[in-house]
Amino acid sequence: MTAPLAADRTAPGLAAVLGPHLHRVLAACHPHTGRLTRVQACTDGNVSHVFRVHGEAGNVIVKVRGRRFAHIAHIATDPALIALEHRALTLHHGLLPDLFPNALAFLPEAHAMVMTDVFPDGRTWREHLDQRDATGEECTRLGTALGRIHRATAALPPLRDGDGDDIFRAEHAYGYCLRACGHRALDQACRRLEALPGRQLILGDPCPKNLSLAAGHTAFVDLDNVHHGAPLFDTGYLLAHLVLHHAARPARLRPLAAAFLDAYASTLPGPVWPWRGDALLATVAAGVLLYRLEARTVPYPPTAPPASAERLRRTLRGLLDAGPFTVPGLLDAASGPVTA
Repeated sequence: MTAPLAADRTAPGLAAVLGPHLHRVLAACHPHTGRLTRVQACTDGNVSHVFRVHGEAGNVIVKVRGRRFAHIAHIATDPALIALEHRALTLHHGLLPDLFPNALAFLPEAHAMVMTDVFPDGRTWREHLDQRDATGEECTRLGTALGRIHRATAALPPLRDGDGDDIFRAEHAYGYCLRACGHRALDQACRRLEALPGRQLILGDPCPKNLSLAAGHTAFVDLDNVHHGAPLFDTGYLLAHLVLHHAARPARLRPLAAAFLDAYASTLPGPVWPWRGDALLATVAAGVLLYRLEARTVPYPPTAPPASAERLRRTLRGLLDAGPFTVPGLLDAASGPVTA
């Protein structure tokens, strides 16, 4: 390089994150970017530091894991765990290269990997949903893609040796998420998920900030929550975020949710999945919604005005208190009028 890289002023410095490994990581970027021109911090990730490295020939993504979560500094972590995410990404890209980034380089001593940039417009689906409704075509494409992923990964073994995957599932998928709000119905839902047949690799965190649906393509990123679990968890997780991002504009929520779930159901083998009557799916989605609205361990920026969010929070508590409910019941409740 003949000149220092330009960096966004708000970015945590790539040099500060990588320390003595900076030049090796930039050298791994160079074959894919050409002469490097700029480093841009990507701020959506909570666990790892993520940067978009621009060059004259193209962009790549650099992901670095530290000893603490990037945006939840009070949570300590093992930076070597990025090796599990690299393994998950390699497996998923190998099976479905159109849906996942390609790991271009892995530098375990730097706890870093270089990946293809799968965001053609540089924006996550979350950033689009902050400005507009989802479209039916997007939801259909998303449901089809999630179904393809679950079918492709059904026969894969756990990522972690021994009981490590069981511990991860209990602490992260359930502890940080469904059990975070302390409701008995959600604790029961965790036990029911554990009892479901067909446990397999699932994404664990398929939310709009980890998705690109731009330019007619679909891509999933941030695979650090991949674990052995019930596919229904992923489906409920995505459904919850679809509801969350339309809490203040609910008019099209029912057809959007139906487009997503019908498309997902169409990928499943056997009889048609009657998702409208699946009380466990509805409860999981409600639990993930409460996690986003109430839990403070893992931050999620607001998606609706306070009045809409508070009405939805009270409604969810009421549904869980009253007993079993269906997906249409959840959608009806979430689509109600905003009250003071």
